[in-house]
Amino acid sequence: MVAFQSKKFRSARQQQEFQKTFFGWYEQAIKRNHFLYLGIPMVGSVVLGSILLTNFTAIRYEQRDAKVKELDESDSLKLATINKRKVNLKEEYYRLQGLAEENEDWEQKRVPRLKEEDENVW
Repeated sequence: MVAFQSKKFRSARQQQEFQKTFFGWYEQAIKRNHFLYLGIPMVGSVVLGSILLTNFTAIRYEQRDAKVKELDESDSLKLATINKRKVNLKEEYYRLQGLAEENEDWEQKRVPRLKEEDENVW
């Protein structure tokens, strides 16, 4: 139950004057036909907006496509003839992490336990 209504109080004379305005007529029309006066304009504006915005998105993608140009034959031959090194995944992994140069002589060693510390038994 609503404590305070959002409907504005108008006297009989004010209500008659309000109904003569466009907003008063529209309020009465919405009460009679919800979808006809509220739903169709809403759906129409969404459809019209999507149609109009396709031009903007098309321009955006055309500009991106213009940045990517086709290679001519000489450029493609240059790329094909470049001597490329073979890729080793393990080597690349260590190279990217910076572990290859710094820790070439690294070796895994067991940490000695303290005298009162027990061995972990799983």
